[in-house]
Amino acid sequence: MIFLTIFIIVYGGSHLYVYFRLIYPLRLTGFTSLLIKIMCIGLCLSFPLLHFVARGHNSLVVEITNYISSLWMGIIVYLFLVTLGFDLIKLMLKYAGNNTLQNPCLFASLVSAIALIITVYGLLEAANIGITRINVKIPNLPQKLEGTTIAQISDVHMGLIIQGKRLENIVTLTNSLNPDLIVITGDLVDEQALHMEELVKPLLRLKSKYGVFACTGNHEYFAGIQKAEAFIERAGVRLLRNRWIEVADGLQLVGRDDQAGARVVGEKIPLLSEIMKGLDPRQPVILLLHTPNTTMDELQRLGINLQLSGHTHQGQLWPFKYIVKKIYALPYGLFNSGNTTVYVNRGTGTWGPPMRVGATPEITFITLEGSCKMEKMT
Repeated sequence: MIFLTIFIIVYGGSHLYVYFRLIYPLRLTGFTSLLIKIMCIGLCLSFPLLHFVARGHNSLVVEITNYISSLWMGIIVYLFLVTLGFDLIKLMLKYAGNNTLQNPCLFASLVSAIALIITVYGLLEAANIGITRINVKIPNLPQKLEGTTIAQISDVHMGLIIQGKRLENIVTLTNSLNPDLIVITGDLVDEQALHMEELVKPLLRLKSKYGVFACTGNHEYFAGIQKAEAFIERAGVRLLRNRWIEVADGLQLVGRDDQAGARVVGEKIPLLSEIMKGLDPRQPVILLLHTPNTTMDELQRLGINLQLSGHTHQGQLWPFKYIVKKIYALPYGLFNSGNTTVYVNRGTGTWGPPMRVGATPEITFITLEGSCKMEKMT
């Protein structure tokens, strides 16, 4: 309820600003004015109502409404930002004696056109999944595991938007890398996915030498952790919930539940040191942790060689990546200190707006050998 309240205040405030700065100055009257007001209110309320009230109700109407409301969320972000930017330019021009942007119709047309262009670009960027290749040096890696490859996907957010061809594309791209191991670092599913059994089939096609493993994200908890766990297991993915497993005869894989999600249902997550009891300190350790809220000091102290995370989406829509950098010490990308490496995936899917601006979706392809470096995304 706290999150919902904050969301409505911020989201509703954005709509009010856009309405009074972009639409109200046009002085529309009669039916047109009434229709636009109804549309603004409906679009503003549609996303929170659909996602927090009508949870789990799937139909063609819900699917269409969900797409429109999700797309509108992205549009309103850029209507707000562009309106704000032009308001500042307009103010400076006014003081300089230039009335170029004082015409309400011209102002509204320019703002709307720019926001529309950014929206189209965001839709195209979200559909273009990149492959980020990194080499990670692990000093205690057994010689027989030199060159072992891992494909990491994260934040797919399967549901009403990430389904069908988009989901098939993620699976096909992942399999095309022919990885030895596939890991999913949380937020694989959203609430709607649990009522869409057809989404299990594409995931069953994920193939690797040592299997497919995952950790929970906050959205698995939002969807209902027991239902989400059962769904993920039916999809052929082994969910590591506060436990570790040995794969590839010498590679120790640890999965820890998402702390933010666990707080929603009042669960207490064990300390990493407790989860890791029984691990062989002479063998390499890889940690799957959705939210990158650990520190390099902690990871090195525990002997973790590689942490793979997600959650942040690199902000998903510019300029939110700058907020992400203020919140997280390890916000996105590659980090290395001593014998410990962290990679925070930008996310393979989307949440909310089916758009990405300045945060291209990715699959990470990791090779356990050589020095730690990052290659250009392809």
